[in-house]
Amino acid sequence: MNTLKKAGKAIRFLLVTIGSALFGRKGPKPPQKVNSIAELEAYLNKVVEYGAPPCLSLAVAKDGAIVYNKAFGLADGPSKVDATPETVYHWMSQSKIVTAIAIVQLHERGSLNIHDEVNKHLPFFKVQYPSDGSEKVTIQHLLNHSSGLPDLQGQFDMFHMEGESPPAQAALAKKALADDSKLKFEPGSRGSYINTGSLVLSVIVETVSDQSFSDYVVEHIFRPLGMEHTGYGYSEEMLRHAAAGSQPNASILNVIMALGSNRFDDPIRETVDGRMWYKPFHLDFTGVGGVIGTASDAARFVMAFLNGGELDGARILSPESVAMMTREENMVEVGPGPTWVYKGLKHGLGWWIWPDGERLRFMHTGGGPGFATIMQLYPEERLGVVLFGNEFAFGGAIPVVAPTVSRDVIAHLVSSLDW
Repeated sequence: MNTLKKAGKAIRFLLVTIGSALFGRKGPKPPQKVNSIAELEAYLNKVVEYGAPPCLSLAVAKDGAIVYNKAFGLADGPSKVDATPETVYHWMSQSKIVTAIAIVQLHERGSLNIHDEVNKHLPFFKVQYPSDGSEKVTIQHLLNHSSGLPDLQGQFDMFHMEGESPPAQAALAKKALADDSKLKFEPGSRGSYINTGSLVLSVIVETVSDQSFSDYVVEHIFRPLGMEHTGYGYSEEMLRHAAAGSQPNASILNVIMALGSNRFDDPIRETVDGRMWYKPFHLDFTGVGGVIGTASDAARFVMAFLNGGELDGARILSPESVAMMTREENMVEVGPGPTWVYKGLKHGLGWWIWPDGERLRFMHTGGGPGFATIMQLYPEERLGVVLFGNEFAFGGAIPVVAPTVSRDVIAHLVSSLDW
């Protein structure tokens, strides 16, 4: 798509978005709080009836058990397919948590050390440091977003359709460094949320384990935890239950995507009643955003972390390794980047640490074409919330692009109930 066409498409989406903001139907106003599951469900039903997002899946884990698991709305609007607890979504950037756990597993087993310099494991990792005295980029810097690496270029074009082979992760990482290898700040000096770090981490996993990244994670994390409907590709059963990603035409995010992508139209299956519906697709960078699965499987993942790395007799991490991921000395203050909007947030090793008033909270969000997700963990209460939706704009946290309804608002309502 040439520059003129991209600009024209972006302007059309901008006009639609402005018109909708001025004259369109408003989404349901979220309550300040809910006093019961019935009140919560009444609000969630209003959300999906409004269609932003068309469907939601919510799973809540408490004290080592899934205490709530329910879906709302249409997983595929044009086909009138209801969402169910078996509905499969893209995790998007929540996949970074899985990548971090894979690295910490290998640290625990002695295959690497998080304090290793990255080029000890990846000789091609050569970057331009701010000064001759700069600290070298380590695995820990990649885990807590303090490496100073620039973010990936051309991210909105980095996807492939269902049935196509994914690109080699090492090739993607080498290209990213070839495009831009100049660090933006001194390693370890602050945090700046990016995707490049998780891509490089996934290649380290492949190098150290002598397995593909996806095979390693499925074998050492997903299957031990009984996550049978989660992976980096659709099984036939998962495809039958796949939520169709969607996006309303009236969204400022479409303006951003239209300007930033040469393949904006490729994944669009159809547009019905002012909403785009996507074909099944996958992000190219597996360790950054490649996980797909059910909310109930994600709740099992959350339970294992809340339970010190073990679930139903299967252990993926030691309690010491679990604690290490959110230990104070491994956190960095957030600087510029998408997570800057969460005031007071710090980056741990994979997890974000963002207190909820006096309550300790670990979390991560995910968002990309067609989907938005969130996990929130309250470790002192052994409470975990997983919320998946099939709309990109549903993930808006920045006021100028946020819809009336957002994953953050709903997750907070859920966590406020006495489970």
